[in-house]
Amino acid sequence: MMGRREDTLLRAFTSLQGGVVGSGSTCGVVTGGAVGLALMHDSLMQEKGVAGEAAVLSLVGEYANWFERNFGSCFCRERTGVNFRTLRGQLRHFIPGDKVGKCLWHSRAVARHMYSCREKDLVVVDIESNEAQGEPIHCAQAVLRRIREETGIGDSLLERLSFVFDGGVGFRGGVCGALAGSIMGVNLLAGMNIRDMSYWQTLKACGVGHINMVTEKPIGAAESFSLGKPIVHRFRDKAGATECAAITEKEFSDWTGFQRHISSSDKCKGLIEFAAAEACKVMKSM
Repeated sequence: MMGRREDTLLRAFTSLQGGVVGSGSTCGVVTGGAVGLALMHDSLMQEKGVAGEAAVLSLVGEYANWFERNFGSCFCRERTGVNFRTLRGQLRHFIPGDKVGKCLWHSRAVARHMYSCREKDLVVVDIESNEAQGEPIHCAQAVLRRIREETGIGDSLLERLSFVFDGGVGFRGGVCGALAGSIMGVNLLAGMNIRDMSYWQTLKACGVGHINMVTEKPIGAAESFSLGKPIVHRFRDKAGATECAAITEKEFSDWTGFQRHISSSDKCKGLIEFAAAEACKVMKSM
C-alpha cells in the first residue's frame, strides 16, 4: 500500500499473534493495524512531533473501536473463544476450520480498512505542554530504547512507531505497552524474516512456535514463542495482569491524561524497568 518494505518491523511482530504469544490479550491483527496506521503517517509525525503522535493515537483508538464494533472484541481470547496455551485450544482453532477462517477473514477486512485510511487527513491540534515533565513517556518505546542501549540491538523505526501501544493500544486498555516492547525487542533477535523465507519454512516455523506455546520444554532452537512465553508469565506475576486497564485501574481517553499518569506512576516506571530487564536477560542468554 505504501510502496516501502520494513522487514525489521515485521520481524518484531513475529509472536504478537494469539494476543501476544498466545496469551489472549490484544489481537495481533489489532496491534499490526495500529502500527500500520502509524507507518502511514510517519512523515507527518516527524514533521509535527508530539502533536502528530497525539493525532495518530486518536486514529488508532478509532481503528480499535471500529474493530470492536465489527468483530466483537479487540481481545483474542474473547474474539476466538480458544486458549492457545492448551493443546485442546490449538486443535480447536484449526479444526474444523471455522476459527482460523474467521481470523483470516478479519485480517482481510483490516487490510481493506487500512487501504481506505491511506489518504485520510489527520486532525492535528495543539496539546497541553509537557515542558514541566520533559519529553513524553511511551511504555513500549522506553522498553525498546533500554534494550537497545544495553544489548546494542534495536530499530529506530520500531521505536518511533511503538508509541501506539500507549494506554493499551490507542488508550483502549489492551496489552500493556511495556510487555509488548519486551516481546518485540526479543523478536528483533529471534523473530522470523518472513520475506526471506519460503512457504514451507514459514509453515514449519509457525508450527514449532505453536507447539512451544503448549509444551513445558521447547523443541528446536530458541525462537520467538518459546522465548516470549516465560516473559509473559513473569510479567503477569509481577504486574498482576497483562492489560493496561487492569494494571492501572484507569481508563485513558487522550494524550494528556495518559501522560499525566505515566509521568507520575511508580508502578508503570517499575514495569518498564522490569520488562526491559527481562528481555535483555533472554537476549544475552542466546
